[in-house]
Amino acid sequence: MATMRLPGLLSGIDTAKIVEQLMMLQRRTLMTWETRKSLWEEKQTALSDIEGKLTSLRTTLRALSDASELKAYSVSSSDKDFVTAEATNDAFESSHNIVVNRLATAERWVHTTGKEYAEDYVGEGTFIYSYNHLETNITTTATTTLEELVGLINNDADNPGVTASLLNFNDAYHLVLSGKDAGGDYGISVNTGSTEVWTAGTELTKSSDNATLRTLITDLDQFGGTLGAGTPTITIAGDDHDGNAITPVDLVITSNTKISHIIGEINDAFDGVAKATLVNGKIVLTDDTDGASGLSVTLTYNANGSAATFTPPVMARSTTGDAVTADLAGFAEANFSKTQSALDSEIRVDGYPFPQAGIAEVQTLSKVTSTSGGTFTLTYNGETTTALAHDATTDTIENALEALSNIDAGDITVSGLRLNQAGDMTFTFLDNAGDVNMLTLDSSALTPSESSNYTMTETTKGNNYGWIRRSSNTIDDVISGITLHLHDVTGSSGEDITLTRDIDSLKDKINLMVTKYNSTVEYVKEKTGYNEHLATAGILMGDYVVSTLQYKLREPLIERTKGFIEDIDEYLMPVQLGLELDRDGVLSFNENTFDEAVANDYMGVLAILGADKSGSSTSNTVGFYGASNSYTTAGEYDVQVTVSGGVVTSAQIRLSSESTYRNMIIGGSIITGISSYDTNGDPDYAEHSLQLNVDLSVDGDYTATVRVKQGFTGKIEDQIDKMLKATVGTLIINQDRVEDQIDIFEDKIELEEYRLIKAEDRLVARFARLEKTLVLLQNQMAAASILGM
Repeated sequence: MATMRLPGLLSGIDTAKIVEQLMMLQRRTLMTWETRKSLWEEKQTALSDIEGKLTSLRTTLRALSDASELKAYSVSSSDKDFVTAEATNDAFESSHNIVVNRLATAERWVHTTGKEYAEDYVGEGTFIYSYNHLETNITTTATTTLEELVGLINNDADNPGVTASLLNFNDAYHLVLSGKDAGGDYGISVNTGSTEVWTAGTELTKSSDNATLRTLITDLDQFGGTLGAGTPTITIAGDDHDGNAITPVDLVITSNTKISHIIGEINDAFDGVAKATLVNGKIVLTDDTDGASGLSVTLTYNANGSAATFTPPVMARSTTGDAVTADLAGFAEANFSKTQSALDSEIRVDGYPFPQAGIAEVQTLSKVTSTSGGTFTLTYNGETTTALAHDATTDTIENALEALSNIDAGDITVSGLRLNQAGDMTFTFLDNAGDVNMLTLDSSALTPSESSNYTMTETTKGNNYGWIRRSSNTIDDVISGITLHLHDVTGSSGEDITLTRDIDSLKDKINLMVTKYNSTVEYVKEKTGYNEHLATAGILMGDYVVSTLQYKLREPLIERTKGFIEDIDEYLMPVQLGLELDRDGVLSFNENTFDEAVANDYMGVLAILGADKSGSSTSNTVGFYGASNSYTTAGEYDVQVTVSGGVVTSAQIRLSSESTYRNMIIGGSIITGISSYDTNGDPDYAEHSLQLNVDLSVDGDYTATVRVKQGFTGKIEDQIDKMLKATVGTLIINQDRVEDQIDIFEDKIELEEYRLIKAEDRLVARFARLEKTLVLLQNQMAAASILGM
């Protein structure tokens, strides 16, 4: 139970007041510690504010420190209803005329029979469809409804890109299959059985990661050595759906050959009867016709005198044609109508390609032995004719082909001799059809039935010279750096797309940088300077790290920018762009000076702003190859290289301001600066990660001067990075030091508060005893007084 204290109640002496006054004297040390802690906390707040301002400034610098990203363009269209565009920094000031002849369209199929109700059962079976040569099987049960079939298609994990929906029309619900992508590559087919697929047994890889279409053959893990002499090739061979051999194709391997070139050559070799793709690093070849197939493909490497080695993947059948039969009643191909075909967009850019008559595709059907009975079918782009008699006339065959949804009347002419007659049959397409896919013949019901008896060949490759075709209405690979968005078909005169330099956005970035720079510098001056009006010193006055910060930020703005040389570069210092510091360290931006500089040398302006460790060399033998944005020091380097016997035997480098050369790391024709770090994680040497390319064709001793450029914004950014680098940045270390001081004073304050509590307890106890004694004396004196009366 707490003791009630009523000091002085009996003695008349206010002992509590005495204790309070005594404790005030003892609290002077505590007050000193608290005052000092408060000062350190004020420093901590100021340093945190400086860190925030530096971080904000660094963000504006990063928007300016890569010259390749600074090129920006405003894009206008003469009519945005027809065509619009956007530009990257790879574009150039220009104007282009765009004629849109056709928009790319997505394929759409509608189930013509339909069901009375969406809840009607479709029955048990397997429904097989393909999209972009990717096949999917949908399995239904006896109680699967039409609307549940829609869900099975849409929710299928293997859905290749088809959206199913229901169309309520004429008192029936119709299944609709719609392709998600536009373009001729994205056709839909409803199959009678599974489609033959051949897949590579192993992935093509680069540094153990799956290769992409852009991966160079020479960068593959499967490639060894160097190309050197000789002409290495990859031979593509195989058989089509009917088992007929395709014409082999040889792809020459150069330093620029990519995986996409292999895929393209395979597709050219099979000419529409099969489709090659790259899936997770594996080459996949899919038959264009479902059912039993004679498809096959092989890839063979031929060194042809080259020392290089390459191990192409072994192709093997991964899905057997007709292994699964589509048996969902009422949902065969004949029960669907194609209401919209997958078509490529067609454009002409700046009058090219020149309008001219195309070359008509001609395909010839030959046979070893004439037929004596049975029926046959022809398939084109996934659609198959009705069964035709072995002695059907060319008119009958032509009519059957034109009955397909993907061939209009007049698109094809069939001539020559019937199958039961000696001689060939010819199929001629319109001259504007271009290079079309091959027709395929199903001879299984003919006599003779062997596919080897019949051969379909492309005797004339079609070519529609008049248009550029793409499988999308967004086209980014026709004009360098420009993405076109097609919205509607134009007239023959087309619409104009105009690109102009977006200098205003660049000036906005510079103005924002100037604002953030001045805000940082002014705050630092306030916290490190002396206020004569208030006669007070800034909280960080005398702090070496913060005091030198302003100089480190100012230095790149007043010195010659690293790697830039007089008489070679137009601009050497920021002041030439209108960026100038006054005597108080305030940065200003003269936009008129900047506009004049841009008009004089636009690329020079971008370089001094944001050259990102780009480089050049004075030597034709030792060339600049690359540098690290983070670790290579910008500047001028002297290089000495010796080539003997076709190899680099010695390579040394130094900064031009240094006297001692250092060895470089030799790796074939590439020599690299030593890439080691000090204990703080900073490069040991200026040339860290600098790479040079050496021509090994001629032996000799070579010297070169290599310049590595860095714009002044990148230099300031680097200075800030050094200040804010985790654990080792100068400002971070300073903040840690301040935090340590705060912790020290908090410990002192805690101990002092504990001591004061104990001291106060002792004083209270002492005065309580004194008061008790005084009360006893008072009582005794009172008693003595009574007795003496």
